[in-house]
Amino acid sequence: MTDPIEDNSLDNQGDVAFISAERVIFFSDAVVAIAITLLALGLPDVHGTSNAAVLRSLRANFDAYLPFVISFVVIAAYWRAHHRLYEYVARLDPRLVTINMVWLLMIICTPYATRVLSGGPFGGVRFSLYALIQVITILTLVIMRRHILGAGLLRPDAPAAVAGTDDFSIVAVAATFAVSIPIAFIPAVGQWAYAVWAAAALVARAVRRARNRLPAGG
Repeated sequence: MTDPIEDNSLDNQGDVAFISAERVIFFSDAVVAIAITLLALGLPDVHGTSNAAVLRSLRANFDAYLPFVISFVVIAAYWRAHHRLYEYVARLDPRLVTINMVWLLMIICTPYATRVLSGGPFGGVRFSLYALIQVITILTLVIMRRHILGAGLLRPDAPAAVAGTDDFSIVAVAATFAVSIPIAFIPAVGQWAYAVWAAAALVARAVRRARNRLPAGG
């Protein structure tokens, strides 16, 4: 006969593991919210008293507003991916916490990289710093997901679609950012590296569709 005290102890251990996972999720959400707020704090002031002067000031600072919009979209996409990843996590282990902290470090570095990117004329080093941070952030997400699956950290009721998520489309986005780095150093076409970023979503979709057309087990 099972000891009720032992059963209660096991239930408590499960509750502690679940609460720990919830704490990491809440902490991660807070860090992401701070990072997005820091993006807005880095926007330049608008000068001028007349409508025409304000419009001129807005046009003059366009190079700062574009990185802000890009970073907002990027961080929001990372948050959504993180939310989907942790939605069915039942418990944590030290390695997962460490990987998550590395991911959060990259999220916090993104507002800084955004200020560097918009802090002067287009340059390969400015651009590459931002792109490199995005590559590390995306790959960290992939490593987190694989560890969650490999260590059996998902809840038993997790949908099969969660465990079966294809990493290829995510890695394709990281590869797109990586490819943009050498392009940024080519004088004649350097600024077209932004177009490579814009194509990231299309590349991911194309890879996902191609993978879906493969026969099962392919």
